[in-house]
Amino acid sequence: MATTVARRMPLARLALRCRAVWMESRGSEPPSSSTKNGNGKDDFTPGFYDNLIQKYAAHEEEHNEVVNLKKLMKIGNAAQVDERHSVVWENARFLQKELPKRLARRLLDLQFLPYIVVINPNIKKVYNSYYNAFQTLRKFPEVKDDESNADFTVLLKRLVDEHGPMVEALAAGLRECKSKPFIGDQLKLDSFLNSMLTSRISRRILAEQHVALQQKRQNFVGIVCTQLDLHEAVDFAYRKAQQACVETYGTSPEVRVIGDQGEDAIISYIPAHLDYMLFELMKNALRATVENSILSGGGKGSRRKKMPSVTVKICKGRCAVTIKISDQGGGIDSVDERKVWNYGYTTVDENAGLEIDQGLDQGGALDLSGAAAGSNSHSKMAGLGFGLPLSRLHARYFGGDLEIVNVNGYGVDVYLNLRNLRDKDIEIA
Repeated sequence: MATTVARRMPLARLALRCRAVWMESRGSEPPSSSTKNGNGKDDFTPGFYDNLIQKYAAHEEEHNEVVNLKKLMKIGNAAQVDERHSVVWENARFLQKELPKRLARRLLDLQFLPYIVVINPNIKKVYNSYYNAFQTLRKFPEVKDDESNADFTVLLKRLVDEHGPMVEALAAGLRECKSKPFIGDQLKLDSFLNSMLTSRISRRILAEQHVALQQKRQNFVGIVCTQLDLHEAVDFAYRKAQQACVETYGTSPEVRVIGDQGEDAIISYIPAHLDYMLFELMKNALRATVENSILSGGGKGSRRKKMPSVTVKICKGRCAVTIKISDQGGGIDSVDERKVWNYGYTTVDENAGLEIDQGLDQGGALDLSGAAAGSNSHSKMAGLGFGLPLSRLHARYFGGDLEIVNVNGYGVDVYLNLRNLRDKDIEIA
């Protein structure tokens, strides 16, 4: 019976009840979150015994505000013609209520992690950063005029910048926890990471949209570009990936772009998100092609031989666009094929002396993620194993998807399906 009740009870409310029972059994106030580490310094994770986080999280579960791209576009269009700025002020007040609730929910998720994960320094860094943002936003005075909105906008910009490296911190913390003997293999954190990163995408969209509402840019409604040229986006991603590839290996395969052009290759989308996905996928294709060429040629001398090019095909359908990226990089081993979607999954080919990361690295575009850690020269092309699952998360967030067709021994076809943001009401979770 107790199990049934627990399953039906929202997580935040269950946390409140568990805490109340704990306090009754103790007959006293909960202990301080602050403890002493081995160096005698304060080592604490704030808010673990704070009812405020759980109350905000419970409110987020029970009164979740539905936000979709259509609503953002509507607000953006209204803000462009609103000389009194009342639309922007109203949006700021909405964020003042919404962002603390979403942060509280993620803080509660972190609190429910296993102890070995919670005490990891990188995970604690994420928790403390979110807790500080939660308290700062919660205490910010209500926006009522241009001056207070300007201060609020500066705060949002700062928080977006501060949270930029948090994905790298999550990835590093995950890798460290999973490397623990006996315990690492028992940790199943992909569902948690999906929730954390999906929420992160939504918060950044809401914050960046508010900042962009106050910037007049041609062919933009907030952060959504209404005339995004896919050929230019592919070329931009290729140039970045090519530079990283040349810096790492001394060479790079060519990329051939075919398919629809002109108006058929123009959609409404958020450029930063598309840049991130294309850069990760392009980097993966280039890396696989170069490494397979080196391995099949018997060493570095094979770099002088002409490598097969990577082909990108753009195909526009009725309400979506597919970008197909095809390489001849030897494909993915059948043993590893299902694991490439796991956060943090990597493989290392020690015989060839090359780091072959079947997940992509965490070097994102436009501060969506941090640079890969480590001094290895391959870190620019293969990092912490978040790129591929996180790219799929970005695609699915806006109603699209990311799929892989693997031909072991030959290469990989990657299908990035994108919804035209004008054609679908997409909820921001």
